[in-house]
Amino acid sequence: MTRRTAPRIAWIGAAAILVVAALVALGAILRGDFSDTDVKILGTLAAVLYTGGAFFAGLSVLERGHRGVGWAVAAAAPICFVLLLPAIWSVFDESAYDAAWRWAWSAVIALLAVLMLATALLLARADGARVLALVTGCVAGIAATLSVAAIWIEDGGDGWAQLIAALWILAVLAYVLVPVVDRFSRAAPAVGERVLASLGDVELVASRVGTLDPQLAPGERLLLRRRA
Repeated sequence: MTRRTAPRIAWIGAAAILVVAALVALGAILRGDFSDTDVKILGTLAAVLYTGGAFFAGLSVLERGHRGVGWAVAAAAPICFVLLLPAIWSVFDESAYDAAWRWAWSAVIALLAVLMLATALLLARADGARVLALVTGCVAGIAATLSVAAIWIEDGGDGWAQLIAALWILAVLAYVLVPVVDRFSRAAPAVGERVLASLGDVELVASRVGTLDPQLAPGERLLLRRRA
C-alpha cells in the first residue's frame, strides 16, 4: 500500500461509514422508534471509524520511517475494536458487563494516546516540531496510563482527577502547537532560492519570486529530462 492509496482508502471507508450511519438514523426516524439495535449499530460504526482511522494513521507513520510508532498504532487499532465490540453489543453476562466496558474504555484511551503521537509525527517535518511531537506522545502516554488506572481504581480522589485533566490539557496543547512550530521552523526568507535539480545549463529552482502554475491533470507530475 503506497502513501497515496492509504489516505484514499481511509477517506472512502470513512465516507461509506458515515453514509451507513446516516441511513440507519434515517430509518429509525421513519419508523418513529430509535431502538437499542440502532444504537448498537451506530456505536459499531463509530468504533470502525475510530479504529480504522487509527490503523491507516499507523500505516502512514510507518511509511515516514517511524517504525516503532507505526507498528504500535497499527497493532493497537484492531485490538481496540475487538475490545469495543463485545461492550457495545453486550454479549457478556450481567456480572461481566461492567468489566467489558472498563476494558473497552481502557483500549479507547490507550489508542488515543498513540494516535496523538502518530498524527503529531505526521504533522511535524522540522526538527523542533518532531521534538514537540515526541513530547506530546510522552505527556499523552502518562495521561492515558493514569486514566486507565482511574478506570480500574474506583476510590480515586479529586486530586487524581485534577492531575489527569491537567495532563490531558498539556497533551492537547502540545499537539495543537506541533503544526504551528513546524510552520514557524520551516518558514523560508522573503527572498531566496534553492536549486532542486539541474541538467546541463538548466536548473529547477524553488523560489518565492515568480510563480509556476502548470495546471496539471489528475495523476500528472512534473519531470525534468533531457530533450531527445
